[in-house]
Amino acid sequence: MLEILFLLLPLAFYSGWRTAHKKNRSSQTGATEVSTRFVQGINFLLNEEPDKALDVFLEAPSLDAQAAETFLALGKMFRNRGEVNRALRLHQHLVARPDLTNTQRQLAMLALGEDFFSAGLLDRAEGVFNELIKSYPKNTTACIPLRRIYEQLHEWEKAFTLTECSVTDKTERTHLMTHYLCEQVEELLAKNQLFQADEKLKKALSIYPQSARVQTLLAELALARGERAVALKYFRQALVYDQHLLSSLVKRLLSVFTQPTELQQLYEVVSTEYRRNPDAKMLPALAAIEQEIGQGGSLVPVLHQHLQHELGNLQTLTCAARYLSKESDTKTTLNELSLALGRLANTLPRFQCANCGYKLHEYVWRCPACHHWDSVQSQ
Repeated sequence: MLEILFLLLPLAFYSGWRTAHKKNRSSQTGATEVSTRFVQGINFLLNEEPDKALDVFLEAPSLDAQAAETFLALGKMFRNRGEVNRALRLHQHLVARPDLTNTQRQLAMLALGEDFFSAGLLDRAEGVFNELIKSYPKNTTACIPLRRIYEQLHEWEKAFTLTECSVTDKTERTHLMTHYLCEQVEELLAKNQLFQADEKLKKALSIYPQSARVQTLLAELALARGERAVALKYFRQALVYDQHLLSSLVKRLLSVFTQPTELQQLYEVVSTEYRRNPDAKMLPALAAIEQEIGQGGSLVPVLHQHLQHELGNLQTLTCAARYLSKESDTKTTLNELSLALGRLANTLPRFQCANCGYKLHEYVWRCPACHHWDSVQSQ
C-alpha cells in the first residue's frame, strides 16, 4: 500500500506543476525549480529518508491545490504509521504558510489537531480544535475529535455542548446527551450534592424518558434521600426498560434491600419481569434473590425447562448445576446439562489466532485479521 502511495506522489506533484505551468507560462523557470524539488523529495522517500524528504518539501516557495492535498495525505500517512513527529512537523508548517486558502488551512488545522491527539497531547489538540471552531464557525468537523477529547478528560459538560454539532443522528445524539448528563449525576451523587443531581436527572429524563440508566440513578438519588420504597420503584422501571441490567444490579439490590418485606418485594419485581419476558440470563439473579428469602426450590422446574429447550450462558448453566445437583435424579440432570453445554459450545468460536487473538469458527491457515500464517490454534 505504501509503495503505491509513493508511486502516486510524483504524479500528484507533476499534476500540480502542470496546472501552474498552464496558468502562467511566464513562470516556467520557477515551476521547473519547484518540480525539481519535488522529484528530489520523492527520491528521498524512496530511499527511506523521510526527514530529508520533508526538508525538501517544506522549502517549496509556493503551493497549489494539488501540492497542498498531497502534503496532507503525506502527513496522514506519517500519522497512521506512528511517525507522529513527522506528521506534526509537516502540518505545523502548512498551518503557518500564508499562501493557503481557507479550505486548505482548515484541513491542515484539523490534521494538526489529530496529530496532537495521536501523540497524547490532549491539551494541544483541544487548543487547535477550539481555534478551528472559533475561526471557522461553519466548519463542524472539529466537533467530533474535540468531543472525544472531553470524553477522555471526563469533562462531560463540554462534551454535552458539542453533541449538537458532532452527531447528526437524532437517536445517537439523544443517547449521548443522556449519558453525559448521567456521568455528571454520578459525580454529584459521590459528592452528596443531591439538589444538583436532581436537576441534571430531570434534564436527562426530558431528553430520554426511556433510559434505564436514568431510572437507576433516580433510584440511587432516592436511596440517598432515604426513600427506599421510591428507589425500588425506580429500579423496577429500569428493569422494564432493560432486563439485562439485572445481572449487574443484583449485588447492589441485595446489599440495599435487606429487610424480609423488602426482599419479598424485590423478588416479586424480578419474577414479574421474568414472566413478562423469560430470559435464561435472568435466572442466576433470580436464584440469588430466592436464596435470600428461602425459596430456592421453586426455580427447579424452570431450570429444567431452560436446560431442555433454551440457549443460556455459562453463568446460567452453573446456576442450574448448583440447584439441580440437590435432586435425587442426578442422571437426568447430567443429561440435560450435557445437551445444554453442547448447544452452547456450538455457538462459541473453536479457534483463535495466537498473534492477535482473533476468534474463528473454522480453521484457516492465514488469520483474516492480522494476516499471519500458521497462527490459528484451537481453543
